Amino acid sequence: IKEEICKSGAHNEPRPNFCDAVLIYSSKFDNDTDGFRPLKRWQRKGGYEGGGVLRIKRTQNIEINVEDIIEYSRIKIEFKFNPSKKVKKKDGFKVMIQLNETPGSIVWQKQFGKENNDNSFAKKRVWYDEAIVVETPDNATNILIQFEGLENNSKRGSYYIDNVVIIG
Repeated sequence: IKEEICKSGAHNEPRPNFCDAVLIYSSKFDNDTDGFRPLKRWQRKGGYEGGGVLRIKRTQNIEINVEDIIEYSRIKIEFKFNPSKKVKKKDGFKVMIQLNETPGSIVWQKQFGKENNDNSFAKKRVWYDEAIVVETPDNATNILIQFEGLENNSKRGSYYIDNVVIIG
């Protein structure tokens, strides 16, 4: 369907934005971390569809550096996360980005709470779909994306991350 909609001259209306989107990175982590570091955060089982998954505990992090982004004015990061049953109230994690070695900034953060909204999630052991859009300056050549547990997390909870997709 996308090919039909995006084909030049297929219709009289303007081309939708998704026609210009380019897949930069995609992984379901079935065999390894697929470029995320450190390697020891990968688990063979526990992923969204039963395959591999990335896991962070407490204040641990996992990151990937994506290069050659200069032609994109924005980057969209899609991922799934699943909080373990041991996550406590106000535990959470964040996504930080760093463009061209500049200081990193938090672009997304959620904590365990009473309801599902932009800042919190209410259920454990459930897969959540998330998407973040990051505007990139004209001179941005690379982006470092980091998933990291919050500083005040309890000692036992963990977060599983799967199906990471990066689109330019």
